[in-house]
Amino acid sequence: MPITSKPRSMFTCLYIESLLGMIVTFAIFMHFGMGYIRTADLDVFVDDGMHHAQRYVESRYDRHGLYERLNRMGELTFYDYKLSLLKGWDEEQPLCIHCTLHISSQGARVYMDEDELLMMASPIPNSNYHLVFREIDDPHNALTPWYKDQEIHFMISLFITMSIALGLLIYLPLYRVNKRVNRLIETQARFGRGDLSARAEDYHISPIKEIAQSFNEMAEDIERRVKQGQIFSHAIPHEIRTPLSKIQMACDLVRRDDCQNKQQLFNDIDDYIEDISDLTSDILQLSKLNDKTGVGSQAIEKLVPLGKFCRCRLDMMAGNTAKLVVADDVVNDELLLTPAFAKLVLDNLIKNADRYGNGLVEVTLREYSTCWTIDVEDNGKGIPEDKRQEIFVAFARLDKSRNAHSGGFGLGLAIASNAARNLKWTISVDQSHLGGARFTVMIPKRPKVQQKMEETQTIERCL
Repeated sequence: MPITSKPRSMFTCLYIESLLGMIVTFAIFMHFGMGYIRTADLDVFVDDGMHHAQRYVESRYDRHGLYERLNRMGELTFYDYKLSLLKGWDEEQPLCIHCTLHISSQGARVYMDEDELLMMASPIPNSNYHLVFREIDDPHNALTPWYKDQEIHFMISLFITMSIALGLLIYLPLYRVNKRVNRLIETQARFGRGDLSARAEDYHISPIKEIAQSFNEMAEDIERRVKQGQIFSHAIPHEIRTPLSKIQMACDLVRRDDCQNKQQLFNDIDDYIEDISDLTSDILQLSKLNDKTGVGSQAIEKLVPLGKFCRCRLDMMAGNTAKLVVADDVVNDELLLTPAFAKLVLDNLIKNADRYGNGLVEVTLREYSTCWTIDVEDNGKGIPEDKRQEIFVAFARLDKSRNAHSGGFGLGLAIASNAARNLKWTISVDQSHLGGARFTVMIPKRPKVQQKMEETQTIERCL
């Protein structure tokens, strides 16, 4: 068995990479920053050197000026620089033995000695002398140890403060994301242990929000499939056992020599077989609707006139007992939909209303700013409020005494609900003004651009 090492936390890697990134960024900043500062210092140094050379020339007739003092003493030392005269210097030679040419700036050559101090020589007009301008160490810095230097203290304090601030700015968001991911992992673990009701929290930060929503959608789909599978495993044997028992009883009666109504018994057997066939068809239809990788995901969409479509389904499923009410602004509306799914929704709702109503079915089509609605109403007993969610579960019946002939198998509304879900429609139920139940199908409107693109794609597929 191969030994697997514990994977490193993504957030630990992020913390380390962020720290390394800060250090590298600081080093690059210091490198280019020091280079920029050094270039600026060179420009200032050259300007100062030329300024002193100009002062020297201009003070020739001043008894106490720079010209007289420098000629008399040969060298003048100030706080952080030194001036001196150099006679007969060849500009092709270095200023001193250990000097190297550092840079040429503004036409002047700047040299650097072994102590990394700058110096330059400016020619004196109408003479063979050069004025040498040289940096010297700051006396204060020379006497102060580096660990007592206030500038160094300031730079270290600034670096530590910036590091802590940047570290917190990086750590806190990552810590919050880490906590959310850990909670999402815990939710996934609970779901994996069998708690099918476990759901991730709602977040407002991408991509955690999308991950949580995707997990919740997956969890809801799995929970619905598991519950439906449990219902099927309990209900299907019961639903099949009843007609099989009746078939067996009818066969036993037919075998008797004194049986007088054999033809009626044969007709009953045909009816029971038809019940089993209808049940099988409904179960297969419901399974296909739940299979998102099967027929449901490959159904072709078409542009359908909504009013005409509702009239066609109503006439086919309810006949003369039905009434269609269409608002004037909806008569010519066309909707991009999957006809096979839409038929399952309307057919099962109309069939349900026709079966449980007292001879009156009314379908009303309306348009709102964001959706269309189709109301399917009957004048039956209605549906109790506490049963309005249960009726969409497979094999659910309000009256447990009903059988396939009186109340169906309890699959019609489950099929309608699943077909509506594939169309991204919603079905709700409440009380009708006719006295019975009102099923409302809400069809959301798609954005114009999206609908136009989908219509074009549909036409291209048809071609």
